[in-house]
Amino acid sequence: MQSFNRAIRSATNANHLRNREGRILKAKINHPVINIFKVKKMRPKKILEIGCSTGFILQTLQEITKAECHGIDISHNAIKEGKKLFKNVNLTHGFFEDNKFKKKDFDLIICGFFLFLLPPEKILNMFNKIDKVLIKNGKLIIYDFYNKGFKKKKYKHNKHLNSYRWDFKKVFLSLPYYKLIYKKISFSKKICDKIEVSVIKKVKF
Repeated sequence: MQSFNRAIRSATNANHLRNREGRILKAKINHPVINIFKVKKMRPKKILEIGCSTGFILQTLQEITKAECHGIDISHNAIKEGKKLFKNVNLTHGFFEDNKFKKKDFDLIICGFFLFLLPPEKILNMFNKIDKVLIKNGKLIIYDFYNKGFKKKKYKHNKHLNSYRWDFKKVFLSLPYYKLIYKKISFSKKICDKIEVSVIKKVKF
């Protein structure tokens, strides 16, 4: 456990440094997550982004929706910088599973391009907690690599981590009270790979 936590912290801090230039300004209006708000016209009241980096996406969403925005990330450097840049966003450093968010508190939760670094058993633990803090009729956005099957390989940026690529949304859609309401697959020139952004709604059951 400790070795994984140490490795993932190191990887996220390194990731922040590699991508820092694009995360110290607000997210562009054509960002895949921001685009959803033009298509679906969602207006949540309370948002949580897991893997928020500096909070650059949340800052844009706060301006669009006027929602109360919270973000959590395990990169100390990203959170420290984000707190200086984005005063309208509540940022927390740490692991989502370890934080005591109130039950049934958020009407929108975003998983921001980090799930591919988590082993499947950690995904299940995280998704279980997401289910506990997402209200009925709330929505979950999953933004990550696109994959049909399951692929495991060494993560090129950190020799102590693996990359686990699979269709993460299927975990939720296997339950009778989650429904897919939006999905878009596109090609990212920046990472030279396909990405998927999907919206899942927690319906009454």
